Amino acid sequence: MRYKVRFAPSPTGYMHIGNSRIAIINYLFCRKNNGKFLLRIDDSDTLRSKDEYEASIMKDLEWLGIRHDEFFKQSERTMRYSEVKAQLIERGILYECFETSEELEYKRRNAISNGRAPVYDRTSLNLTDREKHGLRESGVPSYWRFKLPDQTVTWQDIILGEISYDLRSISDPVIMKADGTFLYTFSSVVDDFDSGITHIIRGQDHVTNTAAQIAMFNAISNDEFNVNFAHISLFVNKDGSQFSKRLGSMNLGEIRDNGIDSMAIADLMATLGTSLDTISFTSMNDLIDYFDITKFSTNSPKFDIDDVVKLNRKILMNRSYDEVKERIRDEFIMDESSFSIIRENVNRYDDFIEWQNILTHDFSFHVDFSDQEKEILKTLAHEIEGAAELDDQTITEVLERVKNTASASGKNLYLPIRMALTNKSHGPHIAQIILLLGKSEVLKRISRFFN
Repeated sequence: MRYKVRFAPSPTGYMHIGNSRIAIINYLFCRKNNGKFLLRIDDSDTLRSKDEYEASIMKDLEWLGIRHDEFFKQSERTMRYSEVKAQLIERGILYECFETSEELEYKRRNAISNGRAPVYDRTSLNLTDREKHGLRESGVPSYWRFKLPDQTVTWQDIILGEISYDLRSISDPVIMKADGTFLYTFSSVVDDFDSGITHIIRGQDHVTNTAAQIAMFNAISNDEFNVNFAHISLFVNKDGSQFSKRLGSMNLGEIRDNGIDSMAIADLMATLGTSLDTISFTSMNDLIDYFDITKFSTNSPKFDIDDVVKLNRKILMNRSYDEVKERIRDEFIMDESSFSIIRENVNRYDDFIEWQNILTHDFSFHVDFSDQEKEILKTLAHEIEGAAELDDQTITEVLERVKNTASASGKNLYLPIRMALTNKSHGPHIAQIILLLGKSEVLKRISRFFN
């Protein structure tokens, strides 16, 4: 069997971290099994779908390194959905309904208050043709439902194991709204069937949908269609609370613009919630070889954006000079020797630019130094000025003499020097900073504190 998966984002908003996880898992599973990857844009919600969101989704997927083999939009397939709808109506599987949203809400609340499950009562099935005609003539809008069979569906989920669902416990799903719009539950099944999808990998929040959609698959294919399902547990916030898509910081575009490497997202999303260790791969091909969908747990893993930053730091330490230069492009003018020293002190791509500015720009800042700290700086300036040239050995000797003269060591010695030269409390070893800046620039930066 040739594997085929699909990723079906809706262009009603920007792609968030949860979307990326499903996209990455589908892609890795597909490539691991030499399958095909279908990208389907679920733009049936014409009121909320926007071109800018679709363009953003395409940009995000390209950034993640996800390349599709096939592509289409649901908005292009309305005629096909209408064709399948007509076939199912003729077979008595779809039925027309006339309740308003207010009436449905009243029924739902009434069922709950009387201790019953809020399942649609199929009232519309009892309407005669004459009654339905009268309602249409009166201008009452109608919508369509799929009549679920009175049976239990069972499937072997790749992640969750065997799942059984009594279809009598859920409402007959609406497949078309009164405005003529086909709903996801129905159009998705038609698309998956027509596309020959073999594996549907999505979040656990779709389990109930799956039960209803299996019935639809069987109806459309005359009980011949077979698809495999894998429902991935949804992650929660680091404090255990429910993860919200509304968090602006989870927007993939913002994460990318904040200097994160795409592989930091891919590596973490491929292993979060599994028994696999998260490894700082810099290649999607290496991650494909490592990936194993059977390692996912049924428990909800905790997601923390700080974990992405930590992983990003490890990945950037393994990125070559040319790779970083390609990512930052025109802004990046740091030479390769400076890069080899700075790379171990960055968390994000933006940090390269910050350090580049520190090393190359004549920037001004103010730091209040104590009298003892000023003595350290004066002693350093005196020793640097007296040195014929600066190299590793000379700087080591200079710092040793400053240490002895000022009777200071550790943080008390190095922090004021670091702050005077970089305005940062952390970074490469101070000897490396002095070597990168050079004699004249070091003296220039120290002197500003004594003018």
